[in-house]
Order: sequence, then structure tokens, then C-alpha cells
Amino acid sequence: MRNTNWVASATSKHFTYKAEANRPWKPETILELLEQAHQAFERLMGPGLDTVIEVEDRICEPSNLGARAEINKQIHSHQSYTIEVKFICEFPANYGHTEQEQDMAYHFFVHELFHCWIGGEVSTGDELIVEAITQYMTDWMLIHLGWCSEDLLIRGRIKSQQIIDTAIPLHTTIAKYKLLFHQMHTDDPENLLAFCKDLADCFRQQRSQEETDISSTLQRHLGTALEEN
Repeated sequence: MRNTNWVASATSKHFTYKAEANRPWKPETILELLEQAHQAFERLMGPGLDTVIEVEDRICEPSNLGARAEINKQIHSHQSYTIEVKFICEFPANYGHTEQEQDMAYHFFVHELFHCWIGGEVSTGDELIVEAITQYMTDWMLIHLGWCSEDLLIRGRIKSQQIIDTAIPLHTTIAKYKLLFHQMHTDDPENLLAFCKDLADCFRQQRSQEETDISSTLQRHLGTALEEN
């Protein structure tokens, strides 16, 4: 494994941030974004992980843009549970100078944070729904906090419809659910926020298990939309 030369780093209450390249944003900017999102998610879904999350902003080839969370679980008992999380966001060396690139970078950082509340490893193949609600709520939160403009959601809806029109497997399912969550938020925003809270409760209650069963929560909030999508 190569040794990484971190050119920038900073630490806040819940996060450490390390960047491998000079970015248009300062480390303190990312920490402010993450702390604001952390507080907002706690208001929405209850307490999150009681740990300092390490965020690594790495250099990648332009075609490899992405983000992931590496999780080290240490299960001591049903009452005591420790989890260590590292977010790895990979951007090209000069990434972030355009508004859309900056929006996407912010999305990656907050997207992985949202997964700390609703998880990622779910049973019965429901991971596409989890990914869809995470993508939608990440954009919503960025707009809610004032980090991105309303155009972010508009671009997201247009892209989702384009994906549906091209009929790409898996991506189409995520796109359909993202449009469903947009409609839910338009019709009854409190119901969508309650859905997120219930997913977080499922994850919290089953955190000592390898996979989380969210089937009852999905049926309660989505009903017939599960079969339609």
C-alpha cells in the first residue's frame, strides 16, 4: 500500500479530514459542512454514532470518481457495541472548481454520513431502496442547510428520468425510488422524514447484526409502491 502525502488536514468534534491534494475548499469548510449535517441528521433521526469519523479525500483518475465507507465493527455484547468508520472520497487532482463538481463533492461527504444513521447492509435485497433514500435525502439536506441551490434537486430529477428512459438495470430501480421519494416529500414531507427516522431506528436496534431487516418499515411507509418499483 502506498504512503499517502496528506497536504491538508483538520479535526473537529466528530470528524477528522485529510486531503491528498490542494482543493478549492478548505479543510475547515468540509468540517463545517459535516458538523452541520451531523446536527441536522440528529434532529431528524436521533443520536448517531458516538465516534470520531475519519474522512479521506483521495486523488483518483477522472473516471474513478466515487465515495465509500470502510467500517470496522467490534461487537462486545448486545448491550455494548463499538464501530469505527472511515469515509473515503476519491476526486481527480483538480476537482472542485466548477459549481457542479463542488456540489457532487459535498454530496459524497454527506451521503456517507447519512449511511451512519440508516446503514447499508440490509436483508432481502432492499439495499437499492436504502441507496435511493440516501441519495435523495443527501441532496435535500445540502439544500436545507444552504450548501447547494435548488438546482441540485432539479438536476437530480432530470438525471433520474434519463436513467429510467435508458432502462439500465439496478440504476433504473434507484432512479424510480428517488422520484418516488421526491413525490412523497412534495405530498407529505413529514411522512418522508418519519420514514427516515424509522429506518434509523431499525438500524440502531439491529446494529449488532450483520444485516438489518427493514421490511416492515418499508411496507408501512411505501406499501404498494414496493411492487410497482
